Amino acid sequence: MSGRSIKVVLAEPYAAQLDALAAGGGERVATVAGQLIRYALSEAVKDGRLPHPRPAAHGAQGGGTGRAHWLEPYGGDPVWRAEMWGQIVALHGRYPRHLSHLKDEWWTDDSHTETLCSLASWRAEIDDYGTDPRQELAFQAALADYGNLLRQEGGGVAKAWEPGAPPSEWTVNGES
Repeated sequence: MSGRSIKVVLAEPYAAQLDALAAGGGERVATVAGQLIRYALSEAVKDGRLPHPRPAAHGAQGGGTGRAHWLEPYGGDPVWRAEMWGQIVALHGRYPRHLSHLKDEWWTDDSHTETLCSLASWRAEIDDYGTDPRQELAFQAALADYGNLLRQEGGGVAKAWEPGAPPSEWTVNGES
């Protein structure tokens, strides 16, 4: 996901609550904090306290490079990889039936990697900024199509992917 890193200072009671929430969901504290901030901002947009974000600013990779935000920035980016891995794990957790035929080591195939990253980014955008139910219907259709593709590729040889911590070849820049 494109974006920038910011530092947030919380009073200890709030920090402890955030730690507990993250631990309860098996997530990183930064991931949960980002989700909470995005939710609060989307609520402010819904309430009219903030304008809708411009799609061009949200969709473009920082600095106006034109690189799609669901694709890893040129030169690699460990923060992008960590965030995207978490989004893909969350996508699998939300739609386990559709992604049940996802093979282990999917990250070694550019097509699967780019498809999963785009689906995860699309889901996050709908959750955070979606205002049109057609977006949801299009997402669900694309997810079903991808699930069918995974099922057709199937074969009994490969092991199904079990979501968890990213493998070392994912966390090392440029080696997917």
